[in-house]
Amino acid sequence: MVYPSKLSRESVVGAALSLIREQGADALGMRAVALRLSVRPASLYKHVIDLAGLQALLAEHAAAELLAAIDGAIARAPRSAAVESQKMPMLFMANEYLRFAREQPALYAMLTTPGGLLTSATPTSVTSAAIAPAIPQTARAALSKRLMQVVGELTGATDDAEAAVALWAFLHGFITLERAGMFGASSPKGGFARGVRAMAAGLRRPASGGHPAIAEPEPSRTADGATG
Repeated sequence: MVYPSKLSRESVVGAALSLIREQGADALGMRAVALRLSVRPASLYKHVIDLAGLQALLAEHAAAELLAAIDGAIARAPRSAAVESQKMPMLFMANEYLRFAREQPALYAMLTTPGGLLTSATPTSVTSAAIAPAIPQTARAALSKRLMQVVGELTGATDDAEAAVALWAFLHGFITLERAGMFGASSPKGGFARGVRAMAAGLRRPASGGHPAIAEPEPSRTADGATG
């Protein structure tokens, strides 16, 4: 039991993390977190605006964990002037990204699900509506920056956003398809590693411009006209 006077934002987030790791993201709720802390739900609102605000804080935590894991993997990668060695930071990073998504599915969902995982139509306050999207966007921007640094070692460009988007799309796409069971139990192993190696080899070659048969898709738009 946590006495209301001892509650803090950190203890609320910690209880929420424990809850979703044990029971999945669908179990997250203010009442469920309060029950875990043995306090009344109203006590939580002194530290977290509402469920959307809590999800935003969890996304921030997820990004910090994933970035730390990625940085550790990059630091372990062997480095030399050899061509294969130049690919190693990206290969190590990709493996760590996949490991995190597999072992922390609820946290990964908090970070990558548009608008969080709210099932209600809107956040419960105007303040939350403004703050909740901001933290995940900041967290995602930090991840994007790290991906640009990794691919930049291969492409030679310090801000190669196109290469970073290509890599991120492959990583997240593989995770999404795997989680949906699209590969099947009898699917050949090694597809992820082969894809990352092929991408690393391709990124080492200078970009040659768009192929005339391949058109860049337009961003999707939401009902309010915002791009998604």
